[in-house]
Amino acid sequence: MTLFKPYEMMDCDDLMKCVFNLNDLDINVYMILAKIGETRVEKLSELLGREKSTIYRSLQKLVSCGICIKKSNNIETGGYFYTYIPLSKDKVKKKLEECIENWYKCLKKKIREFKL
Repeated sequence: MTLFKPYEMMDCDDLMKCVFNLNDLDINVYMILAKIGETRVEKLSELLGREKSTIYRSLQKLVSCGICIKKSNNIETGGYFYTYIPLSKDKVKKKLEECIENWYKCLKKKIREFKL
């Protein structure tokens, strides 16, 4: 009997969605950020044709999973604004590997504790 192995069909985007609990828009936001570098919500909103509030929610998810940094910038005349900086793709790969390794260790422990 051959078992279906959906993980064999996964690409990098699918892996990021699974490990970091992201959706397609979140991945697109990260990919645009990785391409253009540090930027503001307004620019991403314009590039992706989505409302700023929608882009902001995606950015919050990227920041919370640690693949994007939120930077506060002061305005000389008063006030501030935020820019968002993506982690490099190499750092994201490393973070993915660490998360998967931790998940694997946790699952192995649960299997050892498993009682029928």
